Amino acid sequence: MSEITQNLELHSPSITLYAFHLRNSINQGKEPTVAEASQLWEQLVNLGHKLNITELQNLQQRLICYQDNQYFPQAEDSLGVEYSNLLRNQEQSLNFRLIPQTGSLELQGLLCPFRLHDSYAIDLTLYSQETFSIPQLSNLNSENLLLAPQIQASLGQTLLLFGQPIAPQENYQNLADACVKKILSERNSTELVGTGYLLGNPIFEYESAHTDPAKKLHILVWFKCQDMNQNRMDKVAEILLYLLWCRHKIQYVYHQSRWCDRQAKKLYGKLQDYERRFHQITQAANLQWQLRQLQIELRQIALEYTRYLGELSDHKNTIAVNEQNYRTKLQKLESLPETSLGLWQQFLHHVRNKLQQQIQADISFLEPISDRLQLLKATVQESIATAPLENQSKFSGNSWKQPAVPSFRENLYYHEHVDVKNDMPGIPDNIYPRLWKALSTCDQFRTNDRLIDFFDSNDLLKPWSNNLPETSSRDERSQRVIAYLDDEYRSDTKENLLMILLRLLKINTDEKKDLHETLSELIKELEPILAPKSKLVVVPPVIDEANPNSGQMIYIAVDEKLLNCTRAVARVSVPKIMNGEMKKIPTGTGWLVTPELALTCWHVMEARSFRDQKISASDLQKQIANSVFTFDFTQAGEGIEYALAQMEYDNPDLDYAVVRLRDRQDYPLQSRKFLKLDADIPFTQVTQLYVIQHPKGQIKQRSSGFYKSDLDSNCILHDAPTEGGTSGAPVLNVTNFLVVALHNGEYEPQKLRKATKIKAILSDLQHNRPNLYDEIIAAQSQNQE
Repeated sequence: MSEITQNLELHSPSITLYAFHLRNSINQGKEPTVAEASQLWEQLVNLGHKLNITELQNLQQRLICYQDNQYFPQAEDSLGVEYSNLLRNQEQSLNFRLIPQTGSLELQGLLCPFRLHDSYAIDLTLYSQETFSIPQLSNLNSENLLLAPQIQASLGQTLLLFGQPIAPQENYQNLADACVKKILSERNSTELVGTGYLLGNPIFEYESAHTDPAKKLHILVWFKCQDMNQNRMDKVAEILLYLLWCRHKIQYVYHQSRWCDRQAKKLYGKLQDYERRFHQITQAANLQWQLRQLQIELRQIALEYTRYLGELSDHKNTIAVNEQNYRTKLQKLESLPETSLGLWQQFLHHVRNKLQQQIQADISFLEPISDRLQLLKATVQESIATAPLENQSKFSGNSWKQPAVPSFRENLYYHEHVDVKNDMPGIPDNIYPRLWKALSTCDQFRTNDRLIDFFDSNDLLKPWSNNLPETSSRDERSQRVIAYLDDEYRSDTKENLLMILLRLLKINTDEKKDLHETLSELIKELEPILAPKSKLVVVPPVIDEANPNSGQMIYIAVDEKLLNCTRAVARVSVPKIMNGEMKKIPTGTGWLVTPELALTCWHVMEARSFRDQKISASDLQKQIANSVFTFDFTQAGEGIEYALAQMEYDNPDLDYAVVRLRDRQDYPLQSRKFLKLDADIPFTQVTQLYVIQHPKGQIKQRSSGFYKSDLDSNCILHDAPTEGGTSGAPVLNVTNFLVVALHNGEYEPQKLRKATKIKAILSDLQHNRPNLYDEIIAAQSQNQE
């Protein structure tokens, strides 16, 4: 950027924040109000405190939708829902001044808060009558307080910079580039996406690459190079608010559709497993019992699949409506004199040719799968009707009951403290709506990470933390948590998990808030309903022959050998620390290769996704210092934890890390066996493998599969089932229980799993860390028997 541009000035500059926030459920019009509806007003109050603006600090007293400083959206019922000013006493705007800090220029401001149908919107403008140099423009967005992370508008936001250049320019884009650079920090990058003219004056559009609307940066720069009629400028401001609202709703709904598509395709990924399982059941004993269990699971998965498919159709329709509204507003803008806005016509082409076509392609792909799922349900039902009845076991008196089976849930697994479930009455219809609305109001339900952290911080809830359902909205999050916990009981206290959650939420809620009283009432009403029932003992059906189908039997010695190997395998918990702050605690798997040294994946220790910035040295050291290896985690509530002394070596290319554990006097590492290695195994198509793992941070499990091929000289591909959290697991040869590879993750091109060969790891250590290599080889040569 030229020095000449840097020295230019803008007269009477202003910056306007257009922010849009969801008030109601996106596809349900006026009702219901979402739990996060008031968040936009709360963030403006916070902005008032940071900028020392008294009028914003007291904003809630000026808004119609607040009574006694409490959010009360019902007060808006008398207003028109299409367009309403939310200031009391029919005020048009809330005006204020910014107290200038040392060396800063004087600014004035105004806020116009609106209700637009199902959304809230704000027009927040900061302006000055003075002349600013380009570097001084940073005062308009002090400390980036007007950007997405501070405002947190769910639908998204746009910043409009307006000003009059003091001198004419041959290339106004260079000036616009310089202005954008000064109102944004260096870490917030945008690209120019279009240019045009509005009322004869140049306008430039910039955008960041984020796909999440709540994080996306959208910047407009409009220069006043010639005089404009004030009435026409007011008309532009009115139309622009609607136009940007439609734009952000389209992007928000499309982002939501991607989540629905991913969830539906996850369920589709399970369909082949269910079909395979059905064919296995038809060849097995206990036919009726297994078919009924499969039927219950298929009902649940079909309901979820249908819901996601329906939401995709709703999202497509919502985008179509907002596309038409956007087109109408754009036509009104383009009807103004000396106006050419091809940059926004390009957005319409993008909506029609990319976004809508993509959703339609997803629906076309998923709809036939729905038919396939329904066919499988019907086939299972028919098989149940025609299958021979099995001998009935009497649980009590002369009445036989089918053994209770848990409802299908994504990521389901069994905890030590979970009793077998019998016929639960469920949550009554007159309580359920109040219950999920109360939970969604709790701050702990604001995000998936907050809820997980709350469970992790309470010992009574912690065993259920890893299986919490993750969703994109608070309302759905609360409903799925109810479904997850309403029939879960601790075996030690016999207390219902939903009741435990309600009591802990009540303790953490201010007694002065209405929510505290609501939680108290719900606890009182649900206590008799969710009281622990007598435990139902499941007796397997009696069959006439122990092994009528000549099923394979496993030698006890194999189980003993495998059990000994599992003692060397641990769940690895690494806090994700970014800029010194912990975000969440992802997990992986690791295992002992000597009494003190353990292997895991580098990406487990790094705890970063491809979207994140490269980890800093200080954050990495903090993660290492706070990581934990948990051995013997075979049941919920059990396990021995070891901290890390240091990370001895890592190789991101081979995706492995060697760490040294800090020993404990009460559980010395010397008493724990480590796994033996086989670097020279001849991999062939008959090489069968075990993977000992902690999938999704759950209790220790193992899966088996076969070697499929070499990916390259350092890695193999195998087909043993794995999940997130398996990374770092040992891959053992079934023949001799020696480790032959380190599991890394999924290899999408072939739908197989990838693992680094032990031979490649040892060769790398021998070349780069010979002392570490010698320590491992010395330990491996010892006899552990």
